[in-house]
Amino acid sequence: MLVDELLADGRYHDDWGGWPYRVPLKHFAARRGLAAHRLILSAAKAHPSCAEALVPFLDDATAQLMIGALGRVDGAARLWFGWHGPAAAPFVVPEALRKPGPKRAKAERGLTLIAREHGAGCLVEAARRYGEEAAAAIGALRTDPLDQYPDDLPEWDEERVRDTLPRILLRGRERALPVRAARNFVTMLLISSPEDPYPGCEQVVELCDPASLAEFAWALCANERGSGSWASPGVQYALRRLGDAGTAALLTDRMARWDNYYAWTFKGLTALDVLMSIDAPVDGLLRHLDRLARRAASAKHLRPRAQGRLNAIARERGLAPEQLADRLVPDLGLDADGSLTLDYGPRRFTVGFDEQLRPVVTDADGRPRKTLPKPGVKDDDTLATAAYKRFADLKKEVRAVAADQVGRLERAMAAGRSWTPGEFRTLLAGHPLMRHIARRLVWRAGETAFRIAEDGTLADVRDDEYALPPDARVTLPHPVLLGADAVAAWAAVFADYVILQPFPQLGRPVHDLADGERDTARLTRFEGRTAHFGRFTALTSRGWTLGGKETGGFRRQVNLMTPDGRHVMVAFEPGIRVIAPEEYAEQTIERVMLMTGRHSGKEHPFGALDPVTASELLADLARLTG
Repeated sequence: MLVDELLADGRYHDDWGGWPYRVPLKHFAARRGLAAHRLILSAAKAHPSCAEALVPFLDDATAQLMIGALGRVDGAARLWFGWHGPAAAPFVVPEALRKPGPKRAKAERGLTLIAREHGAGCLVEAARRYGEEAAAAIGALRTDPLDQYPDDLPEWDEERVRDTLPRILLRGRERALPVRAARNFVTMLLISSPEDPYPGCEQVVELCDPASLAEFAWALCANERGSGSWASPGVQYALRRLGDAGTAALLTDRMARWDNYYAWTFKGLTALDVLMSIDAPVDGLLRHLDRLARRAASAKHLRPRAQGRLNAIARERGLAPEQLADRLVPDLGLDADGSLTLDYGPRRFTVGFDEQLRPVVTDADGRPRKTLPKPGVKDDDTLATAAYKRFADLKKEVRAVAADQVGRLERAMAAGRSWTPGEFRTLLAGHPLMRHIARRLVWRAGETAFRIAEDGTLADVRDDEYALPPDARVTLPHPVLLGADAVAAWAAVFADYVILQPFPQLGRPVHDLADGERDTARLTRFEGRTAHFGRFTALTSRGWTLGGKETGGFRRQVNLMTPDGRHVMVAFEPGIRVIAPEEYAEQTIERVMLMTGRHSGKEHPFGALDPVTASELLADLARLTG
C-alpha cells in the first residue's frame, strides 16, 4: 500500500512542527502495526514522551531506546521490560556487559526488572547465546530483586522502632514480629516507592495481620519526617499497600487541614493518589474525596483537584457531579426507617434525628432523653459498652456529613435540580439518613406540591395521599415558584405538624428586581454602599469566588456564576489586601454587573435571569450590605 511505502521512507520522519503531540501514536501503532514502527521510533528519539507507543514492538532499536528511557520515561520503559520479559533479554544483555557507565547501569536495571517478573534464570539463558563467559557474567550480576537496594539505607534503629511504632501482629493476632524484624521491615518500606516497591515487602505482608499492618503504616507516616514532602515515597507506598478504610479516614482528616501553602510546598496533591489507591471500599474513598472537594482548607489546590477527580468518575459512570454526590451519602448503619436501636441488655434506646441531623434519643417508652445515658451497673457490660461507643461514633459520623447534605439540598433548590421518581425514592425519601431532611421539605412534581408524611407516603397540601407519576421530575421548589398563597398554606401544614425545616424554604425571603433594573446590566442600588471585608469573604460559602490578586496583592472582586452560565461581578475598593485584610476593613462597592459569560466582557440585562436566580442574588447582596 502507498501508506506503508510512505511510512517506510525516512524522509518523512523529520520533525513536522511537533506532530507527535497532535497524532495519537498508540492508535496509529495499533492500526498500522510494523509499518508504523520506524516513524514512531523516530518520533520517540526526538520526543521521549512518545516512547509509550513503542511498548508493543520488540527489536534491537526499540530495546536501545527503552534502556535509555529508564529514569526519563520510566513508566513506558518499565512496562516494556515487564511485558516482553525473557524475549527482551537478548537485546539487553550486550549492554549490561559493556564497560561500566550510565548505559550499562540502565541495562542492568532493565535486566533486574525482567528478573523481578520472570526470574533470574531467563537472563542466564538469554546470555548463553553469546557464550558461556557471557552467561557466567550475567549470572554474577546482582539481578535478584531482593539484592537491589541503595547503599545508603534509612537510619531507623531498634529503639526508635520500639518507642514510636506499634507491634506488628502475625496472622491470627497471637504473636508479633520481633523488634529487629520490624526494623528491617521499616527499612524495606522506606527504600520503596509506589512505582518501585522493594520485593521483600510482600513476603512480610503475607505473614502479618492486615489491621496491624494498617496501624503500623499510619504510625510510620506520623513519625517519619524530613523528606521535603508530606510523606516520603516509602511512606506513600506503605499507606497504599498496607492502609485500610481507617487509614483512608485518617489521611483525609489530615489532608483537610492542609492550607494552600502546605499543599503546594509539600507536594500534598500526591496524597490524592495515595488516598485513591488504598485498599478500601470504593464508595468510602469517594466520600472522602467529596469531603475534600467541599471542605479542604486548601481551596486553591486540593479542592479543585479533588473535584476534578470526582467529575471524571461521574463522567465514567454517566452521571452529573451532583448525581454522584447523591449516591455517596452514607447510611451510617441505620435501619431502613432511619433509626438506630441501642441495646443495653435490660434497657433499649432508639436514636432518630432532628431537622439538622442532630441525634435524638428516646427510651423504650418513647420518652425523649437529653442524651444517651452512660452504662449503669444493672446494664449488660458488653452490650452497653459497645452501644455507648456506637452512639459516640454515630455522632461523629453525622457531624461530618450533616452540614454538607443540608447545604447540598439548599443549593439544589436554588439551582432548580430535579430527580426521577426512582432517584427520589431511593436517594432521598427512602434513604436512612436523607429521609430525615427530605420529610421536612416541600417537594413538587409538575404543578403538584407534596411532602413526605410520617409513614413514608406522599401527601399534598390538603393532606390527601399523592401518587408520584412515573414520568415526573421531582424538584425542590423555591418559594418564588410556589407563590405566596401556596407558601402560606404549606407553612400552616408544617406548623400543625410541628415540622421544622433544615434550611429556610417556606420562610425564605423573596426578592424581586425593581422595574428600572430589568433592562440594565447594573444594580445601582447597591453601588456606593460599604461593607466589612468579612462579608465579602463570607460570600464564598454561598458559591461566590474572590477575584485574583491584583497589583499590590489586593482582591477587588467577588464573582458568581449563575446556573445558566451568566457572570455576576461585584467590584469594590480599596480591595482586600491578602496579607493583611484588616488594613482596609471597610470596602465600598463600585459596580454590580451582569455579563453573558465569565470572560465575555459583554453586558447582560438582569431581567434575563430566572426569578429564583434573581431572588437568590438579591438576597446575597442584601445580606452583604445590610
